[in-house]
Amino acid sequence: MNFAARYREEAPVRVALAGLGLLMLAVLLTYHLQQKAPGIAGALVWILAFLALIALSISYFLLRDSRPAVRLSSDGIRDRRWSAKPISWLNIAEFDPVRCLGLPAVQLRLHDPALNPPHTLLARFLRSYGFVDSNCVLLLVPGLDCTADALCDKIMSIGTAAIEAAEEAELWAKGSPYAAPPNG
Repeated sequence: MNFAARYREEAPVRVALAGLGLLMLAVLLTYHLQQKAPGIAGALVWILAFLALIALSISYFLLRDSRPAVRLSSDGIRDRRWSAKPISWLNIAEFDPVRCLGLPAVQLRLHDPALNPPHTLLARFLRSYGFVDSNCVLLLVPGLDCTADALCDKIMSIGTAAIEAAEEAELWAKGSPYAAPPNG
């Protein structure tokens, strides 16, 4: 029982086209302003060229990286934009679809946030400036091939099945006569 939410195919293409558009605008603006006023245009042109290179590099990384951004499995939820290790199903207290800074997301409340500290720059930024509580993890949805509600439905179905299997295995290990054998 696995589910993988990948980047939408058109998201990197849009970013690449925006980067190329900014680069072309910077070139045209440089040519036009260099003929009229050579000294004034320098800062504006460099800013536009810098933004174009940022957009191109983002699109390159989105196109190059084929791994799913969010993966749900029996181990837990792995959001590579938050941390490298999965968030265990038993560590999730509750989850809700929310909007953070106007963007759709799924907010996970954790029993023990020390088990899943943020490892990426975005996650540390969101937590340090108070956009996300210290006991929460935010799964941002923009750019993914699913909606926040669909992601919540998958979390509910896969998470419930994984927790029930873990509880059955724990009862089986304790020797309960009412527990089914694991994987059987």
